Amino acid sequence: MSEKGGLAGIWEDLNENLLVSVETYEDNSSGSALPLVTKFTVTNGAPKSDSRPDIFFEEVVLTVGVPPDLHVEKHTDLASGESFIYEYRSRYSDLGRIVFSVDGTVSPEYLLRVKRAARNIPSSASSLSITSYIEALKDINIHRWLKDVIETMPIPGPDTTQAEIEAQQEKLSNAMQEIRNTKGQLDNIYSFIRMTDKLRQHRKLVEDYLQRTDKECSELRKMLDVLNSKTLNANRDNIVARLSEEASQVDRATGGLLLE
Repeated sequence: MSEKGGLAGIWEDLNENLLVSVETYEDNSSGSALPLVTKFTVTNGAPKSDSRPDIFFEEVVLTVGVPPDLHVEKHTDLASGESFIYEYRSRYSDLGRIVFSVDGTVSPEYLLRVKRAARNIPSSASSLSITSYIEALKDINIHRWLKDVIETMPIPGPDTTQAEIEAQQEKLSNAMQEIRNTKGQLDNIYSFIRMTDKLRQHRKLVEDYLQRTDKECSELRKMLDVLNSKTLNANRDNIVARLSEEASQVDRATGGLLLE
């Protein structure tokens, strides 16, 4: 029971009684495109007591998802000791990005509300397998900047306009920002996976590959300021060759993880 008095003390007591436990696991049995399951168990943890009325939540709202796409799950009439379960399905690459919040309305007359702020799913909620990590890499597609940006970059010619060059530079800048965001996303995912020495080595290989891709996008962006089509074409081909070799090393190492 809270040591605070008045409404603040009541609110704190109610807030402590609206409990949420979280569990994350894989379910590939249905062949779903969303094989990751995050199970939420929301409980009215208020103890029954002869000396005080039971706390009764007339409505409890669980909001969960990857912003801005959030699902709202509502349940009514949650008495002391009762629970409800909601299973949220997602992709492997959503690990570390799922947030949830819970709101409770206490009778009578909806006079008191209890709310917990949105927060990330704790990585301690699960310890997923290397297979999950590999599936997350597939979802993220760490080769897309090599394939869709660098390899397909048009080489400026005599008829290329300044607007076209600036558009290509913006595309490279966007790719660099996406790569940096992906590094953070992978850091979140690693915290959900059972780490091994081989996985740590693979993580370093992926990080180096993304760092190289980021750097090469930056170099190409600078080269676009100097319109030498022959030199730019040769440099782009060299960059593609180097990154393609690193991409192959990453893919071979990824395949090797399944042999553990």
